[in-house]
Amino acid sequence: MKNAYVVKLGNLYVYEVGNDLLGNPYYRMTSIAREACYLDYNKAKETAESIGGKVYKVVLEEVKNEGKICLR
Repeated sequence: MKNAYVVKLGNLYVYEVGNDLLGNPYYRMTSIAREACYLDYNKAKETAESIGGKVYKVVLEEVKNEGKICLR
């Protein structure tokens, strides 16, 4: 299973990363960890540097009896 990372700024997590019509980056934030956008390390590091946040590794664990991936 691949590693997943989230970017946190204070008590908010990055929910969406994108560019507007003029090419300017925008970031939507959420206070709920489950709604955070899971990124690979390089994208998470780049996003954290641009907004002044920190990168956190998310531990993903597969539930054996249901086959779903859950946050731990």
